[in-house]
Amino acid sequence: MKSTIRFALLSLPLVVACAADAGPNDGTELPDGKTDTAAVENAVVRLTADGKLSATDVDELFAAAGRSVSKNEMLTIRDATESSSFSVSDAAVERALENAYNANLLEHEVEQTADPSTGYGGNKIPEAVRALVSQARLNGAVAFDIRETRGDGEGRWSPYPSTTPPIDNMDFDYTVITPEVLAEDVAATQLTYNAIVGTETEEQCDGFGNCQEFEQARYEQRTGGTGNIAAHYDEVHHPDLMARGSSGQKWASNCAFLSDGTIHCLPAARRSVLRDLILTNPHLSRCNSFQGFEDACHTMLYMGHITASNGVINSVEVSGRVSKRVGSGKNNLIDPIALLDAWGFERSSGLRVRYGNTSEGTPVTNVERGILEAP
Repeated sequence: MKSTIRFALLSLPLVVACAADAGPNDGTELPDGKTDTAAVENAVVRLTADGKLSATDVDELFAAAGRSVSKNEMLTIRDATESSSFSVSDAAVERALENAYNANLLEHEVEQTADPSTGYGGNKIPEAVRALVSQARLNGAVAFDIRETRGDGEGRWSPYPSTTPPIDNMDFDYTVITPEVLAEDVAATQLTYNAIVGTETEEQCDGFGNCQEFEQARYEQRTGGTGNIAAHYDEVHHPDLMARGSSGQKWASNCAFLSDGTIHCLPAARRSVLRDLILTNPHLSRCNSFQGFEDACHTMLYMGHITASNGVINSVEVSGRVSKRVGSGKNNLIDPIALLDAWGFERSSGLRVRYGNTSEGTPVTNVERGILEAP
């Protein structure tokens, strides 16, 4: 990154930013943001009048959808590539997958993933991951911007904000989770670190002798990595931002998939150098208002909770607002377990996706398409 930010200890109050969730069917937006797919459907008819669908034709179908491709428009394009009413070239299918991968991404994201093997922050992307993300996107899986709001001003995807750039314990290489990263943590038998084991009362005084007590994390020094991902939450001050949780976990269970297919989880302490907020899932987008970090902001494929023990993934949950949008049919979502498998994670037998909110329907897994969709 272009610059480094440091903030004075206890310089900002610690808060948990939150807003009330709106009820189901709040009527503040149209499904997929558009009322119909007429422009794309008409383009399909016009472009295939010669009995063929080419790669150039596919480009025109995406152009007909405009700057933002809705779920239903994407499915119309997918159906065209699978049609038996006209011939579809292999190049057309490949172009559709490529365009679907890039659809609705921020301009700098398209540039940063131009090399199919490289993702955000320089993380490497296996071919199977890129292929799954492309397949899921062509089947309507959303890539969402956490900053989007509904008609009532509430966050569309989460009630929480994103404020933190990718530095220190929020660097992309610190939060990224891969099978190799978990295995390396398990194998780090000589690693020493502070583990959060409770709280203690401290006192801070100014130059005039005015003192104030505050609660901060209490640590215990331990040795040996764990390969664990586990929940952690507290509202106290954290002197050591790299401290691990009580079960030796480097990462909290608050996780997200970025639109390049990489998997990231918050640091166990759930604090950044800003020390302004308790970190929540949206912070993994790295969307922030600091000069020099404009290209750090990223769209997401998933938000929720993932846990692991000794390097083995043992639970996956989709967060509340995302679950509601999928359950109601507003959006499709990439199948989290399919993405974990594409990366090659070891996972517990019988692992199933859980949902944070099923008030508008319980999403179902479409294994063939690599997505979660409405029942």
